[in-house]
Amino acid sequence: MTMFAILMISYVCAGIALGVLHFLYRSEYGKRHMISDDPHRSVDDRRLYRDAALNTGVSVALIFSVTFGLGDYLFYSTPTPIWVMVVEALAVVLIYDFAYYFFHRYPLHEWKLLRWVHAVHHAARNPRTIDSLLLHPIETVGGLSLLFGSIAVVGGIHLYTFAVIFSTYATFNILNHAGVNIPHFPFKTLGELAVKHDRHHHSMLSGNYASITPLPDIVFGTVA
Repeated sequence: MTMFAILMISYVCAGIALGVLHFLYRSEYGKRHMISDDPHRSVDDRRLYRDAALNTGVSVALIFSVTFGLGDYLFYSTPTPIWVMVVEALAVVLIYDFAYYFFHRYPLHEWKLLRWVHAVHHAARNPRTIDSLLLHPIETVGGLSLLFGSIAVVGGIHLYTFAVIFSTYATFNILNHAGVNIPHFPFKTLGELAVKHDRHHHSMLSGNYASITPLPDIVFGTVA
């Protein structure tokens, strides 16, 4: 599998999540399970979609630049046991989640150093999927740098490991901002994550700072 194919598959997974949730928003079933009937967003739709498009462009450009420009240093494709790939994936997710937690909690929130940057993302008190794309470019660069930095710390990972990590990263970012809580299997856990991130958007000191897993919030007592 080539790097281009991996990126395309990951974007397709994220696109499917966006499409399904967009359909759900319009259905009566989805409306009954919305966390809030209004996103309470402080920016108008024109600015929302403009900024989301700008951020998407920055994100895609950076991802392609790093994966193709530094791919020889970050990824390998030689035959590798599955257990090694599993260990790689767990290590990267663990390192990234804790690194992102500190970046998110302190510079973006408590220390106020970059709160003006993060305020772009907090324009919605009750986020929807589109708000997952509403970020200041500085925050986008910071988050992606942590992801690729985590891969570098591990010493590089297999292409298939990256395929799983990046598709999960891209899709979970959408699902965390779903704004829907369906209390039935297999959506119950995803609904609970969306509820927690919805609470996070209520203020700059609402907790729930982790990205992919709740582990850092559990360890440091910031689960809300």
